[in-house]
Amino acid sequence: MIKLLDLLIEAKGQKKAIVMAGGAGVGKSTFVKKIRPDLQKNGWIELNADKYVEDPESDMFNNLAKASVKIDKVDLPETVKSGKNFLYDTTASNVQRVTSIKDSGYDVMMVMIYTNPIVSFSRNFKRERKVPTVGVLSSWNNIYKNIDTYKKTFGNNFYLVQTSMTPEEESMVKEFEKAFKQGKLKEFFESLLSSGQFKSTFRKDPTKQKSPEEIAKSKAVVDKQIDILAGQFDKIEKDVERVKPVNMDQAAAKAKQFISK
Repeated sequence: MIKLLDLLIEAKGQKKAIVMAGGAGVGKSTFVKKIRPDLQKNGWIELNADKYVEDPESDMFNNLAKASVKIDKVDLPETVKSGKNFLYDTTASNVQRVTSIKDSGYDVMMVMIYTNPIVSFSRNFKRERKVPTVGVLSSWNNIYKNIDTYKKTFGNNFYLVQTSMTPEEESMVKEFEKAFKQGKLKEFFESLLSSGQFKSTFRKDPTKQKSPEEIAKSKAVVDKQIDILAGQFDKIEKDVERVKPVNMDQAAAKAKQFISK
């Protein structure tokens, strides 16, 4: 039996959404800039926590966690209910939340931006707003383990983009892969973090020194994510290879077609 919702969608023209997926520093913002003129021309809404995080007048200024909750729990449901076309800039670590958009009658395209975890780590700490190390690693772990799931869910509307790397980044990847093969990822990250260069800008009081207990607790949390990374890195790399990534310009062209259809 044909559902009433399906008939209404067919009569009105199906609602559309583009879901951006990917970890910290992988290039999602760069991709969105390529298609933003098309989004604006066609009246699409952009859902992105940055609009709250970067607004000094907002009570969520520099509070990524609170801003993300606002987008996910308030702005997204309200936009879906309105039936408007939108771009959802997220990590996509919550599979149920993302797939619920399709279940609500939307035609959904997912663009997942991928890069090696050490590249994500390095780029994150070169940005003005720097996510904590545990946030970078946990996002990477929770997002890319779902490549197969999203590919099956969105089919030909799933595009995996593998970003290009600088020579410096390629060198870091080689060092990362060497440490991974030797089973020394913890030592690898510890050597980086001990330099003091990789500090988050989201700390409540950046001038306050952590106590030994807080340092030990933070290290344990990071070590846990490194263990998860070590356990699934090989599989994720194989998933990426199997899906056959496209470059950013190819995915942008597909997104522009999707927006204008």
